[in-house]
Amino acid sequence: MARAPILQIEGQLQVIETTGAWGVYAGERIVIGSGDSFRDDLGVKIRETFEAGAAEALDDGRSPSERFELPRVRVTIEVIDPA
Repeated sequence: MARAPILQIEGQLQVIETTGAWGVYAGERIVIGSGDSFRDDLGVKIRETFEAGAAEALDDGRSPSERFELPRVRVTIEVIDPA
């Protein structure tokens, strides 16, 4: 049986806000979940978990910092059986 692919990356993690046309906020668009909430965005989940004050800022309707970094991380993405 063939093994399912796994993506594993190590290094510095950066969450950087991006802007689209006319300078409008475009976000960090990696979505995990239904996508119905901005909190399904992976960048937002990372900020809430690791950036000091980000969860409180989001709860208050404020934006966290424009840029956030972690010096070294390991990210593993693995497809799991939906059952």
